[in-house]
Amino acid sequence: RRVADQLARHEADGAQITLTFSEEEKRQHQADVTAWRRRLTLFDRDVESEPARIRGFYEVHATRVEPVGLVYLWPDTN
Repeated sequence: RRVADQLARHEADGAQITLTFSEEEKRQHQADVTAWRRRLTLFDRDVESEPARIRGFYEVHATRVEPVGLVYLWPDTN
């Protein structure tokens, strides 16, 4: 939502914002807008793929059996 809001704000008054920018700042601002647009298109794909990717990251691929020793202490009176 924040990316969409930022892009909408730029589209509403983008020319006004860049009036006082230097050429380098204008290029950076345009690069930001391009990245925002690209990111908006990737959000839907991420919502579908990321949960499965994260679950796969935590999936156990190897199991180990570790020997465990237990000691029971019994009182002499029993």
